Amino acid sequence: MRTKTKLYLLLGLCGIALLALILCLRSNLTQPLDGILIGLGSGMVGLGVGRFALGRFEEKNPQEMRQAEIEANDERNQAIRFRAQAQSGLVLQWLAMAAAWLCILTDGPLWFTLAAVGVFTGKTVLELGLMAYHQRRM
Repeated sequence: MRTKTKLYLLLGLCGIALLALILCLRSNLTQPLDGILIGLGSGMVGLGVGRFALGRFEEKNPQEMRQAEIEANDERNQAIRFRAQAQSGLVLQWLAMAAAWLCILTDGPLWFTLAAVGVFTGKTVLELGLMAYHQRRM
């Protein structure tokens, strides 16, 4: 575990070094390349520092981490999580349809209306396909 933690710290430090390098070379970089490198450096810093902190916490509190993992994989908590995901998908599906209707009523662009209806239809078809798949498996 110690090696992983050190690698994440190294990733965070490399991200900081990349951001510092970008600040020095900012006048020589094109705007799209500058944006890509800043995003890459920021992602490296966030991932590296976050995973390093989690690794350190796990090293210092192994019992708490084991208990949290057991709770996360508990059947009741998984059922709650799956139900919340299903409900949020349903809400987003109907919000897409409401956006399509709103776009139709306000005489909005046709591409937006078709995209919203496509999202609604795509989610419905995917849901039916997954239901059939899971019925065969169970």
